[in-house]
Amino acid sequence: MRTATPDDAAAIENVRIATWKYAYRGVLDDGYLDGLAVTEPNVALRRQALSSGRTRAFVAESGGEVVGFSMYGDSRDELADTEVYAIYVLPGHLSTGLGRALMTETVAAIPADRSIGLWVLTGNPRARRFYERFGFTLSGHTKVDDGLEEVHYLLAARGD
Repeated sequence: MRTATPDDAAAIENVRIATWKYAYRGVLDDGYLDGLAVTEPNVALRRQALSSGRTRAFVAESGGEVVGFSMYGDSRDELADTEVYAIYVLPGHLSTGLGRALMTETVAAIPADRSIGLWVLTGNPRARRFYERFGFTLSGHTKVDDGLEEVHYLLAARGD
């Protein structure tokens, strides 16, 4: 586990695409998922986000290859102070503890006096169970984005 750098942008995008194709099968349109690919514009967006300092990230490696990542920063809404934007682990590395390690590292990097929120697709029970086991609770907020319902989870500030 290490802090991600802008040079990790392509590897992070590769993990995101591979994980979406696995995790969202049956939730999102198969044609859409099959058409997903790592593109230079998306890699450039990730690189810029990591270069800006507003988005922070950790990567998990196995055999020198990035196999998972978490990204976080200031919340994009008023529901929490900080937001976990993404946490993904390649399908072959699920249930190995890497996701938990990424989330543990992410939460530890966020000041204890800040609440942490995240959004997850309502139809993603595996991710929802993961967040709930970690201590996140439903905040009661939902939204629909591109026709997909998402629920909001919150981890309260852990101290002063």
